[in-house]
Amino acid sequence: MVFFVEGDIEKVFLETLVPRILGIEVTLRVVRVGSEAALSTTFFETIQFLESGYSAAFLLFNTGTTLTDIIRNKDQRLKKVFQRYGLAKFVHIHAVVPMLEAWLLAAYCEYPERSEHPQRDLARYVGSSLSTRKIKKLTEELSIELTRHRAKSLNRFITALEAFK
Repeated sequence: MVFFVEGDIEKVFLETLVPRILGIEVTLRVVRVGSEAALSTTFFETIQFLESGYSAAFLLFNTGTTLTDIIRNKDQRLKKVFQRYGLAKFVHIHAVVPMLEAWLLAAYCEYPERSEHPQRDLARYVGSSLSTRKIKKLTEELSIELTRHRAKSLNRFITALEAFK
């Protein structure tokens, strides 16, 4: 599986979480593409990965909002790009509401996706420095069942991953 993400935090999170869900033998490649806008240009890379034997591609994007209409619009725009190139059945697009720190925040509070400032709120629990090393440690210690119950977008993502077990 190949994953396209915006930044280093998402990259480290997936490199740590996916083996916990699918097992350590999973073939995993996480590609950091930069901004959300760059995700829609990954169709060529997606084709290359699929042709070289990867079973699926996942795109994760931070929504930056909790507004359903805006999230749906962003999701549909990305899906249309991959439909245009005949890749829709191989590409799984997942919104991270409102950003990945909310998924980690789910370990500490009941409604993390309602947070308007998940980075700041997470820092209240774990300290202000969210280094990649700290993200890895938090992800290793994450209670998957608790956090997927508290963060609906995380639950949707994990459910999609589990289909590949």
